[in-house]
Amino acid sequence: MTNPVSMRFPFELKDQPHEVVQAHRFSFQGLVDLNQAISSLKGQITALKSASSSGSTSTTATIETITVESILAGIGTVNDQTGQTSYTTQSQDAGALLILNDASPVAVSLNSAVSKPFALFISNFGTGLTTLTPTSGTVNGGASLALSQNQSIWCVFDGTDWKTWAFFAPPQTLTKVTHEWMDSYDAATGLFTKSQPAYSDISGTPQIPNTIASVPGEYVTGYDATTGNFSQSTPAGISATITTAALTGTGTQGSMTFTNGILTAQTPAT
Repeated sequence: MTNPVSMRFPFELKDQPHEVVQAHRFSFQGLVDLNQAISSLKGQITALKSASSSGSTSTTATIETITVESILAGIGTVNDQTGQTSYTTQSQDAGALLILNDASPVAVSLNSAVSKPFALFISNFGTGLTTLTPTSGTVNGGASLALSQNQSIWCVFDGTDWKTWAFFAPPQTLTKVTHEWMDSYDAATGLFTKSQPAYSDISGTPQIPNTIASVPGEYVTGYDATTGNFSQSTPAGISATITTAALTGTGTQGSMTFTNGILTAQTPAT
């Protein structure tokens, strides 16, 4: 490649100092050198490219653009089906909260015709049992899944079957009832149950009282429920001597002596 005409510049500039003429000369000589270097490099690159293509097969890479619909496209959306006893999930339910609320049983069809990825939240606020049934495939490996009142789940479709993860219901308030105790808790509904304990609910074996022999002057003072034994002792009575008056003016006084409340000695009055 020859130097372009536009790169040629007269070296003799009239009426210009020698330094200016020299500067112009060096500048355009540099442009000429650069242009020649580009021409040389272009030839080398062309030669290398030809050698590379002759020894290998050209491969064309195809990049496929994939559009994926977000599994949570409707996050924050509430689909309130309160009062409805049947419903079929739709594509627009992806990421949304589906609310069921009725006193009668509610039938929900999990629409397996939706595109994956697909998932939604489902909550049953009604007293009626909600039954989820896929239009095809299974749900958690079964034909259907029941949701009790206050039970919520995260329901995911994998393209063939449905999988769920349950959110436990918050515990419900339980009113205290005298002589009753709490005997169960339902994690699906958050409800406690209570009842009055039966005799069989009490642990241990009651001890049968043992026979105690009667002893004159003694009484029962205690009982041991572990052994069934009674204890007894003599009561601590009065110990004293009582003087009795004479029966006549010339008679003598009498006396009675008590020891622990028992008469132990006596002198009759006269």
